[in-house]
Amino acid sequence: RVPCIIVPATTGIRLVVPAHAGIYATLPKMTRTLNLFPRGIATGPAHCNRTEERHQLRANILRATHTWLWARRRMGKTSLVEQVIQDLSREKAPVAYLSIDLLVVHDAPELERRIREGIQKVAAALPPKGERTATKLKRAFTKLEPEVSVGSGPFSVRLKRHDSPIEGIESLLIALDKAAGAYKRRAVIVLDEFQQLSEMKDGALRSAAEGAVRHAVERAKHTTYLFAGSQKHLLQDMFENEDRPLYRLCQKMSLDRISAEHYHPFLQSAAKAKWRKSLSDEVIEEILNVTLRHPYYVNALCDRLWAHSKPPSLPTTATAWDALVEEDRSLMTGKVLRLAASQRGMLKAIAKTPGGVMHPVSQEFLTTIRVPSSTGNRSKEALEELDLIQQDENKAWILVDPVMAAYLKTL
Repeated sequence: RVPCIIVPATTGIRLVVPAHAGIYATLPKMTRTLNLFPRGIATGPAHCNRTEERHQLRANILRATHTWLWARRRMGKTSLVEQVIQDLSREKAPVAYLSIDLLVVHDAPELERRIREGIQKVAAALPPKGERTATKLKRAFTKLEPEVSVGSGPFSVRLKRHDSPIEGIESLLIALDKAAGAYKRRAVIVLDEFQQLSEMKDGALRSAAEGAVRHAVERAKHTTYLFAGSQKHLLQDMFENEDRPLYRLCQKMSLDRISAEHYHPFLQSAAKAKWRKSLSDEVIEEILNVTLRHPYYVNALCDRLWAHSKPPSLPTTATAWDALVEEDRSLMTGKVLRLAASQRGMLKAIAKTPGGVMHPVSQEFLTTIRVPSSTGNRSKEALEELDLIQQDENKAWILVDPVMAAYLKTL
């Protein structure tokens, strides 16, 4: 049960190494050219820790424990899911994986279309290699009048669009579960940015869509559902409000920042792989302090630092961070200007307070920013709902985005 990383090799042989401090120093030269700090999805050697979360999510998938997964944007939820799917791909019977992005879904027909197109792809991947018959697929999807192409290449599947989007959603999900069972496979469906269903204008159709999903999920035997999203209050209302169809359907799971104790050995190993030298503790602390251990910004800053031929010092780290802040200055300016004046004042004051603010709605704090009590409570709630502020480990309120915090400190 020692956590491992499997690194693809050019020879076709996979190298398995323990996932702990010092691993990168032992990797062959080819792995030192890998991008250990991607700004996008981080898997394999670039995936830092999340050992407990990986174990939990893997177990949930295999036990068919449906899960709603919350994490702030760019906090690493997609990387976690992709890494777990990679872990499961090495099982004797790998899972059939489907991820559907619902960020721009605005109505039931669009939701049905995205689910149908996704299921067509994953259904075509269910038959084992070498099987040239589509009998099981056709039987599972019979109500959707499947058109299955079996030629010299891989399977392709086309499913009929239902006249009713709501009934179509339910039929598609139930049929996929039957198909997975027919091939003795476990299917995993990730509905990313699932909270967007709450933004559907037609309340009756929104409730019906959620009801159709619940009906399919409750009957699933061979499919595990992961409902991922970045807006906590919307997801909580969907899964914890007893008046909503999805009430208590899933286990809750959330991702926070990676701890400093896990980042330290990861960064040291990456340094040894790049320069064959260790970083000073002061440099690592500076990297983690300015980025607030936000995974996206840790990677963005380290990507700049690791591009140099020499290990970073405190001055070069500060220079690289200042350049990163300047790069996003116009973006931060736009976000701040869209806020109400009282919200801007509170956000700026929190950013400029060392260690954060313990009581942002106290009379003492509101007096310093010249905001009345009646407005202060609403401003704090708005900033929290917009995911601009959060409580840290010490229960102090700080900014979520370290670049925004750095930008506001300059004003």
